[in-house]
Amino acid sequence: MKFDQAAAFSEISKVLTNYNLGELLHFERNELGYNNTNFAIQTIRSGEKQDYFFRRYKLNIHPDEIKFEHAVINHLIDQNFDLVARVHQTKGGDSYFYTPTGSDSTLPTFYAIFDFLEGEDKYTWIDPHCSAIEFNDSASVLAKFHIAVTDFTPPGRRFQPKICELMPQIADYLDTCLKRSKGTSFDTLLEENHAFLLDCCSDMKVYCADLQRLEVPHLVIHCDFHPGNLKYSHQEVIALFDFDWSKIDLRSFDVALAIWYFFSNWKGAQKGSLRLDESMQFLKTYQTTLQEFPGLNPLSQIEIQQLPDMINLSNLYVLYWTITDFYSKPVEPDEYRIYLQHHINCSRWFTGRGRRLLEEAMIFL
Repeated sequence: MKFDQAAAFSEISKVLTNYNLGELLHFERNELGYNNTNFAIQTIRSGEKQDYFFRRYKLNIHPDEIKFEHAVINHLIDQNFDLVARVHQTKGGDSYFYTPTGSDSTLPTFYAIFDFLEGEDKYTWIDPHCSAIEFNDSASVLAKFHIAVTDFTPPGRRFQPKICELMPQIADYLDTCLKRSKGTSFDTLLEENHAFLLDCCSDMKVYCADLQRLEVPHLVIHCDFHPGNLKYSHQEVIALFDFDWSKIDLRSFDVALAIWYFFSNWKGAQKGSLRLDESMQFLKTYQTTLQEFPGLNPLSQIEIQQLPDMINLSNLYVLYWTITDFYSKPVEPDEYRIYLQHHINCSRWFTGRGRRLLEEAMIFL
C-alpha cells in the first residue's frame, strides 16, 4: 500500500494539538519497526525547533500494555539509567493519547511521543555483526538495565504470557498454521519443515513444564534486546529503545534472547550456528558488570545451565512472531521466508551439535 504523506502529516498534526510541543514542521517515517508505526518528527514552538519520536501503536493493543511500557521507561529515568527516551505527557497529564472508539465500532488508536534519541542506527535484528567493543558494551547495558528494574513491579501488564506459559501456545499455533496457507514460498518451506519444528516445540514444552518448578529470578525484561534497538556512537551504546515487548519473565531468557539476536549466523557454511567465542565473551561481560555494580547477583549456576535451552527457546519465540506476523498481515513472502529459513537453520544446529557445544562452552563461565 502506497504511503500517504498528506494523511500522515494531518494525523500527526492533530495528535500534536493535544500536547504542548509546538506545531509540526517535518516528519520522516521510520521503516524499521514491524509492530507499530513510527516517525521522526520536528516541531516548532516559540521559534525553537525540536525533534521527537512519534509512535502510533499497533491495533488491538490494550492500554494496560502501554502503561506498563511507559512505567518501565519512567522508572529507568528515575534510576538514572540515561539511555532511554522520555515519554511526553499530553495536556491532560497522560503518557499517551488515543482517539475514542468510533460510532462504527472502530477500535481506538493510541499514540505516544518520546524524546528523539541521538546516535547511529548501525544494525537491525537481521544478521548483525557488532565489533567486540560494541557487543561488550551492549552486554554491560543489559546488565545495568536488569539492575535498574530489580524489584520493580510496573502498573499495567503485558498480556503475552511468560515464555514457559507461552510455549504450549506456540506449539498449538504451529500445529494448525498450515491451514492458513497463502500458497507462497514461505508456506512451502514451512510445510517441508513442519514436522521437525513441531518436534522441537514438543521438546521445549516438556522443558518449560520442568522449568516452572525451579526457583529462578524473574524481573522486568526488555524481551527485544538486539543491536537494532540500540544506538551507538564511537562503538559505545548511547541509546536503548523499544520497550513495547517488555514484560516480567525469566532474567535468563532475556540474556539468552540477546545472545541469539547478537550472535546467530544467518549466512554461509555456519548458518544457524552461534558464534560461541563472542557469545561467551558477552556473557562474561554481563556477569562482570553485575559483580561490579550493586543491586542484582550475576547469573547463578542454575541459570547458566538453563542458557542452552533458553537460547533454543529464544529461536522458537521469534519463530512464533515470524509465523503469526506472516499469517496476520499482508507481508512480503520472500522476506519472511528468509526469517523462517533462519529459524529452521538455528533449530537444526541446536538439535544437532549445538546444545553440546553450548554446554561445553559454558563450563568455563
